[in-house]
Amino acid sequence: MNTPISVRRVTFCIPPKGALEQTGPEDPLFYYYRPFVGYLYRARIRNALSLIIPPYDSILELGYGSGILLPTLASIGKTVCGIDIESDPESVQRHLEKLGVRASLQRCDLRNTAYPDESFDLIVGISIFEHISDLEPALSEVHRLLKASGHFLVGMPRVDPLMGKLFSLIGYPEIKEHHVTTYRQFLDAARRCFTLIKFSKTPPFVPSFAALYFNMLLHKRNRNSK
Repeated sequence: MNTPISVRRVTFCIPPKGALEQTGPEDPLFYYYRPFVGYLYRARIRNALSLIIPPYDSILELGYGSGILLPTLASIGKTVCGIDIESDPESVQRHLEKLGVRASLQRCDLRNTAYPDESFDLIVGISIFEHISDLEPALSEVHRLLKASGHFLVGMPRVDPLMGKLFSLIGYPEIKEHHVTTYRQFLDAARRCFTLIKFSKTPPFVPSFAALYFNMLLHKRNRNSK
């Protein structure tokens, strides 16, 4: 007789202020703890996590940065891994270990990882894909790494001149040079090998054209299916 697997909603377990270390000038870590902007940063994560229902056997986070999401992912996954093209994995791991969190981290490019095929049943990419102009190599690698019927959680900000002005107000004056892909462009590229199954936006009560952030849960499917 199989033992039923209990599922539960996910709570964003933000580490105490000072527990993690900013990894570079582009790392938004300290914004999570600011009075108003911090609320928006935390809300987009909570909104994204509301789309998934754990537990998961294996989770991969893309662009883990300072590791702010990893304690939450570790609470819902048996094995948690992360890749980042810039962050020092050893430094981030040391800070996480002080919080009692274990994660296997690597510094590598998403387009060329060393993980075997179908290694993960959940892959998470929050504020990653707006930075990528050529999505096909990255999406192909995600598809390869996901187990059959695995889930792919993606969060992306609004990308337009107005959002660029809002980012400049909080200290990112050249965001238009880094944010090059909209969530609609992402979905157009992803539909070749993924199916969108859930969608949410922040704030949740505004129409999509006025939203600041978009979250998408996608389902892996066969590349040849239509």
